[in-house]
Amino acid sequence: MEMPRKPGRTPPSNRVLRALAAALLSSGPALAADSASQWVHVALPADAPVSFIDVNLGESKAQLSGLSMVLDLHAQLTLRNVGAKTIHGMTLRVEAQDMTPGGQGSVTVPSLNIAPGEIFPVRVDVEVVRPFMVNKNGAPVVEIELDGVLFGDLQFYGQDKLGSRRALLVYELQARRERQYFSNLIETRQTAMLRQELDFGLPDLSPRQLGLELLHDLAPVGHPGEQPLAISFVGFSGAPVQAIRGAAEVRGNELRRPRVELRNTTNRSVRMIDLGWILRDEHGHDHMAGNLPAQLAMGPVQTARMAPDGVLRFSEPGGRPMRIEGVSAFVNTVEFDDGRLWIPSRADIAAAPLDPVLKRAIASSPEQQRLRDIYRRKGEAGLAAELKKFN
Repeated sequence: MEMPRKPGRTPPSNRVLRALAAALLSSGPALAADSASQWVHVALPADAPVSFIDVNLGESKAQLSGLSMVLDLHAQLTLRNVGAKTIHGMTLRVEAQDMTPGGQGSVTVPSLNIAPGEIFPVRVDVEVVRPFMVNKNGAPVVEIELDGVLFGDLQFYGQDKLGSRRALLVYELQARRERQYFSNLIETRQTAMLRQELDFGLPDLSPRQLGLELLHDLAPVGHPGEQPLAISFVGFSGAPVQAIRGAAEVRGNELRRPRVELRNTTNRSVRMIDLGWILRDEHGHDHMAGNLPAQLAMGPVQTARMAPDGVLRFSEPGGRPMRIEGVSAFVNTVEFDDGRLWIPSRADIAAAPLDPVLKRAIASSPEQQRLRDIYRRKGEAGLAAELKKFN
């Protein structure tokens, strides 16, 4: 028997919801620029080193998907450095609703060089989802907050909810490594090497970046389809943490229960490491396969075991599973208890027993891509001028 509905409690029909959506999305396929405050609110703390000036929604779009609103945000923020230090990196949080899957996003901008008082743009290209509802109080659909800022002296400001301090610091150390390397090539007139690195390298031979997922392991230990596999290691001579031995079980494109024993060779305590993975397929080709960070407490000159609780599943860029025939790993970053980080130097990478294509992939960074674009547009003189800005 159908229960009687209380007056005023009748649930809205799909037709009503779509009518409400049409009213909210009345600006058409692209959101109207004059209603930016209806869609986006930029919330910065009073003591933040940046201030908000303007937002341009550009080609941002909103649409309904069932009872959810999907906002495809392609906006440009205009900010000002109001602090006393030069900004070298920034991470923003984009939130449509905290508890909704897909309701959060982030934007990380490395390789900045924003002096105090300077105005600068930040692109925000994310897709966020929230339950559809009309805000009667006119609250904006999306809020953009500051997660963190990294300064030129490597000091950090922010809430760091997303682990942005560590990510920005890794980007900055990579950027300094690349700028020093290319500055040296210019100063020593190694034009041929510079052209190979930045313009006429091996773009068509670059290894494919495989997908890496860490999944819960629901299969029983000793599954009939599993095969034991030893993990080999690529050692960097300057690494403060060295891998000793490792093993796992492999089944198809899944690496199960990987175990890696590592040794801290320094007199400093370590709190986190990041292992990079290289896979060999059934055709004997090696592929970069992502990085896996792990909290790993190691005192001075101590050993520890890294054993991710789950399955590492690898796939081709298009999503097709890749059969694993061999696995190598390397220590990609090390974070000490005092917050300082180590990354491999150019000399470490050059001396590693890897083919040139994999070395090129390990050395790749957002800063290298940025410098490559400058070199292709402005030539060696333009690149030299850009590098001098950071000296």
